[in-house]
Amino acid sequence: MGFSTEQLQRVQPVWDRILSHRFLQQTRDGVIPQETFANWMRQDYLFVEAAIPFIAALMPRAPLEHRQALGGSLPVLEKELELFKERAKKVGVDLEDVEPSFVNHAYVQFLLASAYTKSYAGAFTVLYVAEKAYYDSWMVVRAGIDHESIWFPFVENWTSDAFRGWVDFLQTSLDELADGVGAGERREMATLFELTARYELAFWEMAATGSGWPGLDEEVA
Repeated sequence: MGFSTEQLQRVQPVWDRILSHRFLQQTRDGVIPQETFANWMRQDYLFVEAAIPFIAALMPRAPLEHRQALGGSLPVLEKELELFKERAKKVGVDLEDVEPSFVNHAYVQFLLASAYTKSYAGAFTVLYVAEKAYYDSWMVVRAGIDHESIWFPFVENWTSDAFRGWVDFLQTSLDELADGVGAGERREMATLFELTARYELAFWEMAATGSGWPGLDEEVA
């Protein structure tokens, strides 16, 4: 059994809560309030912006066989930002001067800290879990959403054959990295795997509730 499958089984309770989250179910069923989805848009736009320097920080340490794929993901992320802008304009959502929520801020700091303070294999673990969580999550939505929904372009983006191929590459590469490290580093990879899954769950919850910063929600949210 590969490392990725082993860890997905280990964190299955968290993964199940991710995939059964009401944000995804309501989006799938076409009943999610527009402002709730708009809150996710604003926060995820900031997260995608942060993903670009995260991946860029991995590239100097990446093995040669990873560099082309990692480099190729950067223009894809730029296109995702354009998708957010296009959808935001379409539905009247303002993406300017958005402040990250507490959860989003914490997740971004975790992301960047992983890139700069963890091993390459550890940071790559974070990348895989974040992308795998999105593929699995939006596949839940795709199973029932009306293709005429104003939100369908997001679903299509993260359930495309190209995105599935990217996630498959990350999974295969993660398993290979895990096979080549010692027991201590593998344990740290497992810890990062679970932490990233928890952040993904927290992100959906933040999107659904519109929570900003503890103690300051009335001012910030």
